Amino acid sequence: MTIKIYRIFIAVIVTGIHGKLYADHPSIAFGAGSAGPINTISAQPMPKGILATGLRTEIIDNNSFTDLELEQFAERDIEGVHSVDEIRNTTLSLAYGLSNRFSISARIPYIERTNIREIEHQEAHLADEAVDPHDVADAGSPVHSHGSSSGFGDAVLLGQYSTPLVNAAELALLFGVKAPTGDIHVKDADGERFETEMQPGSGSWDFLVGTAVSKSTENLGYHAAIFYSRTTEGAQSTEIGDALSYGVAVTYSPHSHGNHAHGETHHHHDNAPVGWNFMVELHGETRDKKRISGHVEGNTGGTLVFLSPGIRATIGGVNASLSLGLPVISNLNGEQTDADYRIVAGMSLGL
Repeated sequence: MTIKIYRIFIAVIVTGIHGKLYADHPSIAFGAGSAGPINTISAQPMPKGILATGLRTEIIDNNSFTDLELEQFAERDIEGVHSVDEIRNTTLSLAYGLSNRFSISARIPYIERTNIREIEHQEAHLADEAVDPHDVADAGSPVHSHGSSSGFGDAVLLGQYSTPLVNAAELALLFGVKAPTGDIHVKDADGERFETEMQPGSGSWDFLVGTAVSKSTENLGYHAAIFYSRTTEGAQSTEIGDALSYGVAVTYSPHSHGNHAHGETHHHHDNAPVGWNFMVELHGETRDKKRISGHVEGNTGGTLVFLSPGIRATIGGVNASLSLGLPVISNLNGEQTDADYRIVAGMSLGL
Protein backbone atom coordinates (compact mmCIF):
# COMPACT_ATOMS: atom_id res chain seq x y z
CA MET A 1 0.00 0.00 0.00
CA THR A 2 2.83 2.42 0.83
CA ILE A 3 4.36 1.98 -2.62
CA LYS A 4 0.99 2.64 -4.25
CA ILE A 5 0.41 5.73 -2.15
CA TYR A 6 3.72 7.13 -3.33
CA ARG A 7 2.54 6.61 -6.88
CA ILE A 8 -0.60 8.67 -6.41
CA PHE A 9 -0.03 11.82 -8.40
CA ILE A 10 -0.30 15.32 -7.04
CA ALA A 11 -1.73 17.98 -9.28
CA VAL A 12 -1.88 21.07 -7.15
CA ILE A 13 -1.79 23.97 -9.61
CA VAL A 14 -1.21 27.65 -8.63
CA THR A 15 -3.76 29.13 -10.95
CA GLY A 16 -7.26 29.93 -10.79
CA ILE A 17 -10.25 30.11 -12.74
CA HIS A 18 -12.04 31.62 -9.89
CA GLY A 19 -9.29 30.55 -7.55
CA LYS A 20 -6.18 32.30 -8.63
CA LEU A 21 -2.79 33.14 -7.22
CA TYR A 22 -3.62 36.78 -6.73
CA ALA A 23 -3.70 38.19 -3.25
CA ASP A 24 -7.50 38.31 -3.42
CA HIS A 25 -7.95 34.75 -4.68
CA PRO A 26 -6.95 31.22 -3.71
CA SER A 27 -5.49 28.64 -6.06
CA ILE A 28 -7.03 25.54 -7.56
CA ALA A 29 -6.01 22.12 -6.23
CA PHE A 30 -6.26 18.74 -7.94
CA GLY A 31 -5.36 15.25 -6.91
CA ALA A 32 -4.70 13.86 -3.48
CA GLY A 33 -0.97 13.99 -2.75
CA SER A 34 2.21 11.97 -3.43
CA ALA A 35 5.98 12.16 -3.31
CA GLY A 36 5.84 14.90 -5.95
CA PRO A 37 5.61 18.68 -5.58
CA ILE A 38 2.83 20.49 -3.74
CA ASN A 39 2.15 23.48 -5.99
CA THR A 40 3.25 22.26 -9.43
CA ILE A 41 1.42 19.65 -11.48
CA SER A 42 3.28 16.35 -11.65
CA ALA A 43 3.24 14.13 -14.76
CA GLN A 44 3.45 10.95 -12.69
CA PRO A 45 0.63 8.52 -13.51
CA MET A 46 -1.76 7.07 -10.97
CA PRO A 47 -2.08 3.28 -10.82
CA LYS A 48 -5.23 1.64 -12.17
CA GLY A 49 -7.93 1.03 -9.60
CA ILE A 50 -6.44 3.26 -6.90
CA LEU A 51 -8.77 5.77 -5.25
CA ALA A 52 -7.25 8.54 -3.19
CA THR A 53 -8.80 11.33 -1.17
CA GLY A 54 -7.16 14.46 0.15
CA LEU A 55 -7.89 17.55 2.21
CA ARG A 56 -5.93 20.73 1.51
CA THR A 57 -5.97 24.13 3.19
CA GLU A 58 -4.50 27.26 1.64
CA ILE A 59 -4.06 30.56 3.49
CA ILE A 60 -3.09 33.77 1.70
CA ASP A 61 -2.17 36.64 4.01
CA ASN A 62 -2.28 40.02 2.29
CA ASN A 63 -0.54 43.34 2.77
CA SER A 64 -4.01 44.89 2.91
CA PHE A 65 -4.62 48.57 2.28
CA THR A 66 -5.23 50.83 5.25
CA ASP A 67 -8.34 53.03 5.34
CA LEU A 68 -6.08 56.02 4.70
CA GLU A 69 -4.65 54.43 1.56
CA LEU A 70 -8.14 53.65 0.28
CA GLU A 71 -9.20 57.24 0.97
CA GLN A 72 -6.20 58.51 -0.99
CA PHE A 73 -7.26 56.35 -3.97
CA ALA A 74 -10.70 57.94 -3.77
CA GLU A 75 -9.19 61.44 -3.71
CA ARG A 76 -7.32 60.56 -6.91
CA ASP A 77 -10.56 59.26 -8.48
CA ILE A 78 -9.19 55.72 -8.70
CA GLU A 79 -12.22 53.43 -8.74
CA GLY A 80 -12.60 49.71 -8.23
CA VAL A 81 -9.96 49.34 -5.50
CA HIS A 82 -10.73 46.98 -2.65
CA SER A 83 -8.82 45.31 0.17
CA VAL A 84 -9.06 41.78 1.58
CA ASP A 85 -7.12 40.82 4.71
CA GLU A 86 -6.94 37.06 4.26
CA ILE A 87 -8.09 34.25 1.97
CA ARG A 88 -8.72 30.73 3.28
CA ASN A 89 -9.44 27.89 0.86
CA THR A 90 -10.19 24.37 2.14
CA THR A 91 -10.48 21.80 -0.63
CA LEU A 92 -11.69 18.20 -0.66
CA SER A 93 -10.11 16.24 -3.52
CA LEU A 94 -10.72 12.80 -5.01
CA ALA A 95 -8.55 11.04 -7.59
CA TYR A 96 -9.01 7.69 -9.34
CA GLY A 97 -6.86 5.69 -11.76
CA LEU A 98 -9.03 4.50 -14.65
CA SER A 99 -5.93 2.85 -16.14
CA ASN A 100 -2.20 2.91 -15.49
CA ARG A 101 -1.99 5.93 -17.81
CA PHE A 102 -5.29 7.78 -17.46
CA SER A 103 -6.68 9.20 -14.22
CA ILE A 104 -9.35 11.68 -13.20
CA SER A 105 -9.57 13.96 -10.21
CA ALA A 106 -12.16 16.32 -8.77
CA ARG A 107 -12.18 18.96 -6.10
CA ILE A 108 -14.76 20.97 -4.16
CA PRO A 109 -13.47 24.06 -2.31
CA TYR A 110 -14.82 26.10 0.57
CA ILE A 111 -13.56 29.69 0.26
CA GLU A 112 -13.46 32.46 2.87
CA ARG A 113 -12.42 36.11 2.46
CA THR A 114 -12.09 38.27 5.57
CA ASN A 115 -12.50 42.02 6.12
CA ILE A 116 -13.44 43.12 2.62
CA ARG A 117 -13.25 46.92 2.31
CA GLU A 118 -13.59 49.36 -0.58
CA ILE A 119 -14.30 52.99 -1.41
CA GLU A 120 -17.83 54.22 -1.84
CA HIS A 121 -17.78 57.36 -3.95
CA GLN A 122 -19.95 60.29 -3.00
CA GLU A 123 -21.46 60.36 -6.47
CA ALA A 124 -23.08 57.00 -5.77
CA HIS A 125 -24.65 58.39 -2.60
CA LEU A 126 -25.83 61.59 -4.25
CA ALA A 127 -27.59 59.55 -6.93
CA ASP A 128 -29.84 58.21 -4.19
CA GLU A 129 -32.64 60.73 -3.67
CA ALA A 130 -33.10 59.56 -0.09
CA VAL A 131 -29.58 60.73 0.86
CA ASP A 132 -29.04 64.35 1.89
CA PRO A 133 -25.84 65.78 0.29
CA HIS A 134 -24.96 67.41 3.61
CA ASP A 135 -25.17 64.02 5.31
CA VAL A 136 -22.74 62.60 2.75
CA ALA A 137 -20.30 65.44 3.33
CA ASP A 138 -20.38 64.86 7.07
CA ALA A 139 -20.22 61.08 6.84
CA GLY A 140 -16.45 60.98 7.40
CA SER A 141 -14.36 58.25 5.78
CA PRO A 142 -15.64 56.97 2.41
CA VAL A 143 -14.20 53.52 3.21
CA HIS A 144 -16.95 50.93 3.51
CA SER A 145 -16.47 47.62 5.33
CA HIS A 146 -18.43 44.79 3.75
CA GLY A 147 -17.43 42.14 6.31
CA SER A 148 -16.51 38.64 5.16
CA SER A 149 -17.57 36.38 2.31
CA SER A 150 -17.64 32.58 2.60
CA GLY A 151 -19.20 29.59 0.89
CA PHE A 152 -18.58 26.65 -1.43
CA GLY A 153 -16.62 27.42 -4.58
CA ASP A 154 -16.93 25.92 -8.06
CA ALA A 155 -16.28 22.22 -8.57
CA VAL A 156 -13.43 21.24 -10.90
CA LEU A 157 -12.96 17.99 -12.84
CA LEU A 158 -9.54 17.23 -14.36
CA GLY A 159 -8.34 14.42 -16.59
CA GLN A 160 -4.68 13.43 -16.89
CA TYR A 161 -3.13 11.14 -19.48
CA SER A 162 0.52 10.23 -18.86
CA THR A 163 2.96 8.58 -21.24
CA PRO A 164 6.61 7.58 -20.65
CA LEU A 165 9.48 9.43 -22.29
CA VAL A 166 13.16 8.50 -22.48
CA ASN A 167 15.44 8.43 -19.42
CA ALA A 168 12.72 7.77 -16.81
CA ALA A 169 10.74 10.87 -17.75
CA GLU A 170 6.95 11.20 -17.97
CA LEU A 171 4.81 13.50 -20.11
CA ALA A 172 1.23 14.29 -19.13
CA LEU A 173 -1.60 15.93 -21.03
CA LEU A 174 -4.18 17.66 -18.84
CA PHE A 175 -7.68 18.84 -19.61
CA GLY A 176 -10.67 19.74 -17.51
CA VAL A 177 -13.63 21.93 -16.75
CA LYS A 178 -14.81 24.13 -13.92
CA ALA A 179 -18.57 23.99 -13.41
CA PRO A 180 -20.64 26.87 -11.95
CA THR A 181 -21.65 25.01 -8.79
CA GLY A 182 -20.39 27.52 -6.20
CA ASP A 183 -22.25 30.13 -4.18
CA ILE A 184 -22.85 33.35 -6.14
CA HIS A 185 -25.43 35.07 -3.92
CA VAL A 186 -23.43 35.69 -0.75
CA LYS A 187 -24.35 39.03 0.86
CA ASP A 188 -22.24 41.50 2.81
CA ALA A 189 -22.77 42.89 6.32
CA ASP A 190 -25.42 45.30 4.96
CA GLY A 191 -27.38 42.61 3.16
CA GLU A 192 -26.10 43.63 -0.28
CA ARG A 193 -24.86 41.02 -2.75
CA PHE A 194 -21.09 40.88 -3.16
CA GLU A 195 -19.63 41.47 -6.60
CA THR A 196 -18.77 38.24 -8.41
CA GLU A 197 -15.04 38.72 -7.79
CA MET A 198 -15.71 38.41 -4.05
CA GLN A 199 -18.15 35.48 -4.35
CA PRO A 200 -17.02 31.90 -3.61
CA GLY A 201 -18.22 30.85 -7.07
CA SER A 202 -17.94 32.63 -10.42
CA GLY A 203 -21.11 31.35 -12.11
CA SER A 204 -19.19 30.52 -15.28
CA TRP A 205 -18.15 27.43 -17.21
CA ASP A 206 -14.37 27.55 -17.62
CA PHE A 207 -12.13 25.20 -19.61
CA LEU A 208 -8.64 23.95 -18.75
CA VAL A 209 -5.80 22.51 -20.82
CA GLY A 210 -2.15 21.97 -20.03
CA THR A 211 0.90 19.74 -20.02
CA ALA A 212 3.44 18.56 -17.46
CA VAL A 213 6.81 16.80 -17.53
CA SER A 214 8.45 14.87 -14.67
CA LYS A 215 11.78 13.06 -14.43
CA SER A 216 13.35 10.98 -11.63
CA THR A 217 16.94 10.26 -10.69
CA GLU A 218 18.43 8.45 -7.69
CA ASN A 219 17.14 10.87 -5.04
CA LEU A 220 15.83 13.79 -7.05
CA GLY A 221 12.70 14.55 -9.04
CA TYR A 222 12.28 17.35 -11.57
CA HIS A 223 8.88 18.73 -12.56
CA ALA A 224 7.61 21.43 -14.92
CA ALA A 225 4.07 22.33 -15.93
CA ILE A 226 2.10 24.93 -17.84
CA PHE A 227 -1.66 25.32 -17.74
CA TYR A 228 -4.18 27.56 -19.52
CA SER A 229 -7.60 28.49 -18.15
CA ARG A 230 -10.17 29.84 -20.62
CA THR A 231 -12.86 31.70 -18.71
CA THR A 232 -16.36 32.69 -19.83
CA GLU A 233 -18.85 35.26 -18.60
CA GLY A 234 -20.49 34.26 -15.34
CA ALA A 235 -22.65 35.77 -12.64
CA GLN A 236 -23.52 39.49 -12.78
CA SER A 237 -22.12 39.68 -16.36
CA THR A 238 -18.60 39.20 -14.97
CA GLU A 239 -15.68 37.39 -16.63
CA ILE A 240 -12.78 36.86 -14.22
CA GLY A 241 -10.18 36.68 -17.02
CA ASP A 242 -8.12 34.00 -18.81
CA ALA A 243 -5.04 32.76 -16.95
CA LEU A 244 -1.73 31.14 -17.86
CA SER A 245 -0.19 29.24 -14.95
CA TYR A 246 3.29 27.74 -14.80
CA GLY A 247 5.64 26.09 -12.36
CA VAL A 248 8.92 24.24 -11.92
CA ALA A 249 9.92 22.12 -8.92
CA VAL A 250 12.78 20.01 -7.60
CA THR A 251 12.06 17.32 -5.01
CA TYR A 252 14.49 15.35 -2.85
CA SER A 253 13.94 12.04 -1.07
CA PRO A 254 16.76 10.82 1.21
CA HIS A 255 15.36 7.25 1.21
CA SER A 256 15.24 6.64 -2.54
CA HIS A 257 16.80 3.50 -3.95
CA GLY A 258 16.84 4.23 -7.65
CA ASN A 259 14.41 4.90 -10.46
CA HIS A 260 11.05 3.33 -11.07
CA ALA A 261 9.21 2.83 -14.30
CA HIS A 262 6.44 5.13 -13.16
CA GLY A 263 8.56 8.07 -12.15
CA GLU A 264 9.26 9.36 -8.71
CA THR A 265 8.35 6.32 -6.63
CA HIS A 266 10.35 6.05 -3.42
CA HIS A 267 10.90 3.21 -1.00
CA HIS A 268 11.97 4.08 2.52
CA HIS A 269 13.95 1.89 4.86
CA ASP A 270 12.01 -0.69 6.87
CA ASN A 271 13.46 0.76 10.09
CA ALA A 272 12.38 4.30 9.12
CA PRO A 273 8.68 4.70 10.02
CA VAL A 274 8.43 8.05 8.25
CA GLY A 275 9.36 8.72 4.63
CA TRP A 276 10.41 12.32 3.96
CA ASN A 277 10.38 14.42 0.81
CA PHE A 278 11.74 17.95 0.54
CA MET A 279 11.11 20.35 -2.33
CA VAL A 280 11.46 23.86 -3.66
CA GLU A 281 9.10 25.32 -6.28
CA LEU A 282 8.89 28.44 -8.40
CA HIS A 283 5.35 28.90 -9.64
CA GLY A 284 3.11 31.68 -10.80
CA GLU A 285 0.31 33.00 -12.95
CA THR A 286 -0.38 35.69 -15.53
CA ARG A 287 -4.04 36.68 -15.76
CA ASP A 288 -6.08 38.95 -18.01
CA LYS A 289 -8.07 41.85 -16.59
CA LYS A 290 -11.58 41.27 -15.33
CA ARG A 291 -14.54 42.35 -17.49
CA ILE A 292 -17.98 43.41 -16.28
CA SER A 293 -20.61 43.73 -19.04
CA GLY A 294 -17.72 44.01 -21.48
CA HIS A 295 -16.04 46.85 -19.55
CA VAL A 296 -12.41 46.19 -18.64
CA GLU A 297 -11.59 46.71 -14.95
CA GLY A 298 -8.16 48.35 -14.69
CA ASN A 299 -7.22 47.26 -11.15
CA THR A 300 -7.30 43.55 -11.97
CA GLY A 301 -5.03 41.00 -13.60
CA GLY A 302 -1.25 40.86 -13.87
CA THR A 303 1.53 38.50 -12.86
CA LEU A 304 2.33 36.97 -9.48
CA VAL A 305 5.13 34.42 -8.84
CA PHE A 306 5.96 32.57 -5.60
CA LEU A 307 9.06 30.76 -4.36
CA SER A 308 7.83 27.91 -2.16
CA PRO A 309 9.95 25.49 -0.13
CA GLY A 310 7.98 22.52 1.16
CA ILE A 311 8.09 19.21 3.00
CA ARG A 312 6.07 15.99 2.84
CA ALA A 313 5.94 13.11 5.34
CA THR A 314 4.52 9.65 4.61
CA ILE A 315 3.50 7.21 7.33
CA GLY A 316 2.04 3.99 6.02
CA GLY A 317 -0.78 4.91 3.66
CA VAL A 318 -1.10 8.50 4.84
CA ASN A 319 0.97 11.50 3.82
CA ALA A 320 0.97 15.10 5.03
CA SER A 321 2.54 18.15 3.35
CA LEU A 322 3.35 21.76 4.14
CA SER A 323 4.51 24.58 1.83
CA LEU A 324 5.37 28.23 2.52
CA GLY A 325 5.19 30.58 -0.47
CA LEU A 326 6.91 33.96 -0.61
CA PRO A 327 6.21 36.34 -3.53
CA VAL A 328 9.28 37.04 -5.69
CA ILE A 329 7.50 38.77 -8.59
CA SER A 330 4.40 40.92 -8.11
CA ASN A 331 3.49 42.84 -11.24
CA LEU A 332 -0.24 43.49 -10.80
CA ASN A 333 -2.22 45.95 -12.88
CA GLY A 334 -3.29 49.18 -11.24
CA GLU A 335 -3.84 49.26 -7.49
CA GLN A 336 -4.18 45.82 -5.89
CA THR A 337 -3.20 44.34 -2.55
CA ASP A 338 0.03 42.31 -2.58
CA ALA A 339 0.36 38.88 -1.01
CA ASP A 340 2.54 38.80 2.10
CA TYR A 341 2.87 35.00 2.23
CA ARG A 342 0.99 31.85 1.27
CA ILE A 343 0.72 28.64 3.30
CA VAL A 344 -0.53 25.34 1.89
CA ALA A 345 -1.06 22.33 4.16
CA GLY A 346 -2.54 19.01 3.07
CA MET A 347 -3.18 15.40 3.98
CA SER A 348 -4.07 12.47 1.74
CA LEU A 349 -5.08 8.83 2.03
CA GLY A 350 -5.16 6.00 -0.50
CA LEU A 351 -8.27 3.80 -0.42
